[in-house]
Amino acid sequence: MRKTQRIGVRVVPVLLAGYLALGGTAGLGHGTAAGLQHASIVLDWYPNSDHGGLYTAIRQGFFRKAGIDMTARVPSDTSAQIRLVAAGAADFGISYETDLLAARAHRIPVRSVMCIMQHPLDTVMTLRTSGITRPRRLAGHSVGMAGSPSDEPIVSAMMTHDGSSIGRAHMVNVGYNLLPALLSKKVDAIVGVYWTWEAIQARQRGYAVNVMRVERWGVPNYCELVLVVSERTIRTRPGFVRATVQALQKGYRLAEARPEIAVRSLSVADRTYSKGRNKALVLESIRLLRSVVGSARTIGYQSPPQWRHYAGWLARNKLIDGRVDARAAFTNQFLGQIR
Repeated sequence: MRKTQRIGVRVVPVLLAGYLALGGTAGLGHGTAAGLQHASIVLDWYPNSDHGGLYTAIRQGFFRKAGIDMTARVPSDTSAQIRLVAAGAADFGISYETDLLAARAHRIPVRSVMCIMQHPLDTVMTLRTSGITRPRRLAGHSVGMAGSPSDEPIVSAMMTHDGSSIGRAHMVNVGYNLLPALLSKKVDAIVGVYWTWEAIQARQRGYAVNVMRVERWGVPNYCELVLVVSERTIRTRPGFVRATVQALQKGYRLAEARPEIAVRSLSVADRTYSKGRNKALVLESIRLLRSVVGSARTIGYQSPPQWRHYAGWLARNKLIDGRVDARAAFTNQFLGQIR
């Protein structure tokens, strides 16, 4: 489920200009006729299994019980979540730890208030028939990538960790046709696909695959998805932020425990998930995400050592400005003790 060319936030200059042009104002949380606070959350991509907990929280009424009328929307530019939140065009955004750290390095006043996915979903994937089961076996083979700034540093870290070097592999830009490039054997491996999505799609099409999860081969662990809020909203409306975060925690807890409820909730947003292969895809994906959502001390928890370590790794690889203070990029203050 390749999304955007994330690492480095190449849109930061535009983001900053847009924020300043709007004066950093935020017209947030307008009341509705029913007395609920209207709020919006902008997604990172089209509705999919990653958002099962969000749509569960909406459909189960967890936001409304907290006094919030929540609307989830897809931006026309799926790399614009942080820009929209910083400019006050959205109350919340689902984005990436990497992009948030890059934005903070450019002094964009946003913070993460919840780690939605505790581990990376990105993987290096190969066909089982290739015999490539670990990073060092990529030597002498082609690795397809979409051209994200992170692709080569990830493969380099993995191969180095396994006693080899990226100089022994052949990196090939195949654009966003990652899975087709692998299945057609245009390349021997691909980087930047999800073990919770494309790996399932490959198996559905009859292809057995090997997946090498990046954090198990030398890449620091990081939050795949985070909930982003402007510092102004945190400062002026902490109760609103707390209610939203805890409704999301409940949604993801229920989606983790009852994936079929999450699938039904997602089907309202995208009816392609209501039957057949697509329903099976999203159901299996949500089941796999249990280990990603629920592995922390409480759903949404953000580990300070993990944030510091990952920020340092990004800076050493020149993927973000090294001046970022990872400690100020997130807060756990709004989390409820779900478990």
